[in-house]
Amino acid sequence: MKIKLKLRILIGLFMLGGLFPLRAQILTSDSLSRKVEDIENWFLYRNHDTSYIKSYAEKVAIKLILINKYNYFRIRDLSNDIKLHYRPVRDLSFGFGVSYKWFSIELTTTLGLRNNAGFSDPKAFDFQGRIFSSRQYISATLQYYYGYKLTDYSGFDEPIPESSKEREDIRTITFGLQYLYALNYDNFSLKAPFVYNEVQRRSAGSFIGGAGFSLYSMDADSSVIPETQSDQFSSDLALKDLNVISVSASFGYMYSFVYKEKFFLTLGLIPGLVLNFGDYLTESREPFNPNASFRINTMNSIGYNNNNFYGGFQLIGDIFDVRIEKKLRTTIGYGRMGFFVGYRF
Repeated sequence: MKIKLKLRILIGLFMLGGLFPLRAQILTSDSLSRKVEDIENWFLYRNHDTSYIKSYAEKVAIKLILINKYNYFRIRDLSNDIKLHYRPVRDLSFGFGVSYKWFSIELTTTLGLRNNAGFSDPKAFDFQGRIFSSRQYISATLQYYYGYKLTDYSGFDEPIPESSKEREDIRTITFGLQYLYALNYDNFSLKAPFVYNEVQRRSAGSFIGGAGFSLYSMDADSSVIPETQSDQFSSDLALKDLNVISVSASFGYMYSFVYKEKFFLTLGLIPGLVLNFGDYLTESREPFNPNASFRINTMNSIGYNNNNFYGGFQLIGDIFDVRIEKKLRTTIGYGRMGFFVGYRF
């Protein structure tokens, strides 16, 4: 009997010993799950002032979209006060979007309305992804453009022939990440004017702070200076290739004017300081000295936002300057503008 009793005690202790790790594992798993939920709730949701913000996250929202994404760079010769402005061949994109709770996606395709402007085969890939919570904004940009046209210039003695404005050999790649945070998230919603699964019921604004990172690469088979005007440029300013790494910090303000809880106008200007590193190619490849410049991010929207129907116009853009040499600078810009109309179920 004593042997059997001891055996039962040992078996019981063994089973209890096995349960304690299992229970600890369950508790650890539950704690981890709760932690993930807390992070998700902090990132995507929060308790806002319902007299200022109304949520439609539980409704499925669909919309039709017409978008024009843009990209450009400018070259400036400060010694001769010469400017060149290049843009790629662009096209309108049409598509639709769906939003529900934290999830939102837009799918678009080009309409084939672009004028190839003499280019045999211009190429472009332009992805601009955005994540909005009521207080946070994260954007990711990946652009590839092959084929640019000189759309504006100044400072030359003679006009530039049309044939010299078309540069099928110029290629650019842009990769950018940006994070913005709205300090007054109790009364001001970033989602209301840009995602439309919330409504800004009363006028309010917020200071916006954040940071960004970008990579930019431009190259061409020959100098971006038109050959017919090359004698007016110094050879050490005849840019053929440029690579820039930029890190920035921004702080600005955004405000939504609201009329009758349905009509709104949101204006946002978020300037910042950007630190640039990189190299360039003229007669030879050289690194340029790290330098600081200003960066301006603008986020604007105007439209109608009711219980079911909504629609409007958006403009989001980013621009910053890079000092390559004492007398040579370039300005890089990209963004999107679009019209849309939608309905919530």
